[in-house]
Amino acid sequence: MNKKQKALLILLAPFVLGFLLGLLVGGGCSRKDKKEKVKDTGSELVEQILEEEEAEKGESQEEEVILEDDVDGTGASEAREIIYYTKLMSYGKVFSDINETHLEKAKAVGLKKIPEKRDDIDPGRLVKIEDSDFLVVDELRYSVPYLTAGAARELNHIAKAFHDSLARKQFPIYKLIVSSVLRTEEDVTRLRKSGNPNASNNSAHCYGTTFDITYTRYWRDEETDEFMQPYELTKVLGEVLRDEKNAGRVLVKYERKEHCFHITACQP
Repeated sequence: MNKKQKALLILLAPFVLGFLLGLLVGGGCSRKDKKEKVKDTGSELVEQILEEEEAEKGESQEEEVILEDDVDGTGASEAREIIYYTKLMSYGKVFSDINETHLEKAKAVGLKKIPEKRDDIDPGRLVKIEDSDFLVVDELRYSVPYLTAGAARELNHIAKAFHDSLARKQFPIYKLIVSSVLRTEEDVTRLRKSGNPNASNNSAHCYGTTFDITYTRYWRDEETDEFMQPYELTKVLGEVLRDEKNAGRVLVKYERKEHCFHITACQP
């Protein structure tokens, strides 16, 4: 029963009661009987109205609860973004090791000869980088997933440290994405033709000591109601890389154009 019907019923109630009273008088009922019947009839009418109002009120409250707890009606809770409330690091200043420094270190601890083609790579002297519990290798167009033993250890160490830091902070778990690894001379030539200004024969990537980790994308095996934006996850990654750099284990350059951290391991 809607509000208009209720109002109409309440307005008509006195007339209905009068009509019923007239019927009772005409039927020869005693005054006492008349009053009792009118009273009973009026009470039933009022009780009916009250019962309907209570029922509609209960339905309204139930709808409010459903709208609050189950917005789309599917029974799924709303996703919640996790924010890492910490001071934002100045990545450009903290990670400012120039390319010449990377190259000097790569030549000292890496391959003595740059592979001309991919067929020239000796898997016995290098470690193949593959997806693991802590990292994912991106689709590599201009590099191959191989590093020296020291660089491979450092990459895995960084990836695990990132994972452990997320776990300690009780954040959702994400994996790092490795976007570039070892480049052959052939890869460098192809990269130049693609228009990349950073492509160079003297890149540290050519010595198997250097890898890039993107800071705009992170991998997640399973989606949950809780999530983090890439720039929040980069705060955690930045802390890990800062610790590694301060310990003297890596050189790091923050690459704005390439959207990655350019990292060279210092151990052979």
